[in-house]
Amino acid sequence: MPRTAGRRRGKESTSGYFRTIFEERPELLEGKSNEELINRWMADHPNHTEKQLRKTKANLANLKSVLRKQTRQGKGIGRGRPAAVSGMAANPTVRRSPMEHLEEHIDECLTEARNLDREGLESIIKLLRRARNEVVWKMGQ
Repeated sequence: MPRTAGRRRGKESTSGYFRTIFEERPELLEGKSNEELINRWMADHPNHTEKQLRKTKANLANLKSVLRKQTRQGKGIGRGRPAAVSGMAANPTVRRSPMEHLEEHIDECLTEARNLDREGLESIIKLLRRARNEVVWKMGQ
């Protein structure tokens, strides 16, 4: 994973900030709304700009999507959760919303595009990430 400029200077990345929160409270990963998380970030970053807030919301949507996918695959933060909660996504009788299904398919397309040609398909990857972020955002409304 490439290092960001913020991490080189000893600062915590935005993803790192939210990962810590999800480790403390994994139930937030299952929630549809990001309001509590964004409010917490804004309280911890009082001098943020509107641009930073937009980037943070997109970063949070991406991270949440990645962590949900890892949880479905049996990796990541969701590992330590009780079987009743973590087993729900793996249970084929439990229905997910059509939006969650769409998010999962976009994730798979995004992974495939990255595996095929990360540099050559950069514009497509950006579009897929934006589409996934918008789906996650709509689920949170």
